[in-house]
Amino acid sequence: MQIGYTDSSDAQVAYEWEGDTNAPLGTWQDGASQLHTSRVYATFDLTGFTARRTIGGKLYLREQSAAECPRRAIEVWRTAAVTQTPTWAGAPAEIEKLDEAGDSPYCPVDLAFDISAAALDDAREDDGRITIELRVSAQYESDLSYGRQLNWYKRLQLSVTYNSLPAVDDDHLYNGGFPCREQAPYPALPAQRATLQAVGNDADDLDSLRLDVGAWPVGDPAARVELSQEHGRSGRIITVQVPDTALVDGTTYAWQARTSDGLDTSAWSRTCYFTVDRTVPPAAQVTSANYPTSDTGLTPLGEPGVFTLSGGGDPDVVGFAYAWESIPVSGCSYGDLGQLVCPDPLTVPGTVQTDVPGGSATLTLNPPRDFLNTLVVRSLDRAGNRSAETRYEIRVPDTDPTVTVVGDQPDWGDEATVRITPHAGVAPVTEYEYLLTGGTKQTVPAGPDGSATVTFTADEPTGYQLTVRSRSTNGWVSSEGSWSLRFNHQPPGVSSTVYPGLQASGGIGVPGTFVFSPPSNWDEVSEYRYKFTGDSAYQTVAAGPDGTASVTWTPPSRGIKTVSVYAVRPDGKQSYIAKSYAFRVA
Repeated sequence: MQIGYTDSSDAQVAYEWEGDTNAPLGTWQDGASQLHTSRVYATFDLTGFTARRTIGGKLYLREQSAAECPRRAIEVWRTAAVTQTPTWAGAPAEIEKLDEAGDSPYCPVDLAFDISAAALDDAREDDGRITIELRVSAQYESDLSYGRQLNWYKRLQLSVTYNSLPAVDDDHLYNGGFPCREQAPYPALPAQRATLQAVGNDADDLDSLRLDVGAWPVGDPAARVELSQEHGRSGRIITVQVPDTALVDGTTYAWQARTSDGLDTSAWSRTCYFTVDRTVPPAAQVTSANYPTSDTGLTPLGEPGVFTLSGGGDPDVVGFAYAWESIPVSGCSYGDLGQLVCPDPLTVPGTVQTDVPGGSATLTLNPPRDFLNTLVVRSLDRAGNRSAETRYEIRVPDTDPTVTVVGDQPDWGDEATVRITPHAGVAPVTEYEYLLTGGTKQTVPAGPDGSATVTFTADEPTGYQLTVRSRSTNGWVSSEGSWSLRFNHQPPGVSSTVYPGLQASGGIGVPGTFVFSPPSNWDEVSEYRYKFTGDSAYQTVAAGPDGTASVTWTPPSRGIKTVSVYAVRPDGKQSYIAKSYAFRVA
């Protein structure tokens, strides 16, 4: 910012207004009684108001003193823009007077002058700066009584009232969950999903935006309708829902969007297009070359099914959705700006495209289980409309692999190995997919004989469930085989000759020895963890070579007492259940 003043007595000198010195305005007299006349110039940068509409401005200053209080004739002029403080002799040309302040009984005071929006806009379009000249009007400029001093602290301050211009983001226009398209083929939308969305941008963060949408049938612009949605946020999606009743099946519509912040309205966006499709396609025809329906026989053992899906020649059918038992609904999601995001109906898992519209598609599938399975199929059109269900039921023979334990049935904490063997009659098996309780799905390759083994540590106290399927060279995936393992958990043993049980024995201060012994199905014990009545934490005692341990405890009071005991193996695994031994102190 440039700010300074001139002096008629030093016509070739420019004075910067710096420090804590007040600035002279009008005619004034120095200590040697020499007369001076001064004007003040300030230049403000307006480039920060690009893409904003200026509403007006205020120039603020504070008088420090006045020669004669009632006499005031200050004028504010816009001049040609300067880059540095001018001299009296090199004063810039005055372009227009913007405001003035006349006589007043009050001084010194704070003054505010209007700066018109037109002046601000002209200056901004010129070179992005506005230079303001402050002077005493010509008829009084040489009159000492109109001179004054301006306050150094406040100087000249320009405040601009503006509105940032809202705009529609042409890169973020969406219809029915799909990005804007300006060229055919246009998105085909079910009527109920004519959701038109756009992002409005406004640099004034607190502004609430309205989205206007204009839509019309292609070829009939006179039928244009306009819809609006209030209370949108800058940088986020604003949604307008076109009423179902306003849309005609099979018609292509064009639409544009614009946004308003209540003061200014953006230009219309680029034009987007979509086609309305509310016609449900005909049901699919399902046949199979090798899988008879359940009422005519069993499917062949260990052979994938080959199904032909047909649209019956209806060109509205462009694909099929299929699944065993029931077809899930393929929903839309929301993007990072809040826009609806819908998948292409033919890219959703569980869909297949026809060879030509109304044509057919071939599927090779494995049924998920033995016995009864139903393949459910729906025809799809380009908009994702689904036909009624066609259900094809089959009966599948059992092909699940067999799971057996290698060696003895494992106890809790033991290493366990199971062998997986293919079902008789299936094509050569290449691998098995299995899931063990507490784990994730894994695969294991089959050996030359078609079998495989899985080894694991059986340390899940509640037991195990293993489910497994075989995969064959012909693509067959079998039904599931399963194997279950449950443990009979035994606690450690506790005995005492002094305190043999709930019959009153011993007494206060009478020590008793308690012997801990291994659970009946354990081979090794490294230590025991125990806690008597009144203890806050478990203590440990090492087991001897025979697996037993003994501790001595002296009762502090009469009554029923308990000791809770866990056995611990050498690998650190603790017995799943504790022995709670109760006894009575006499």
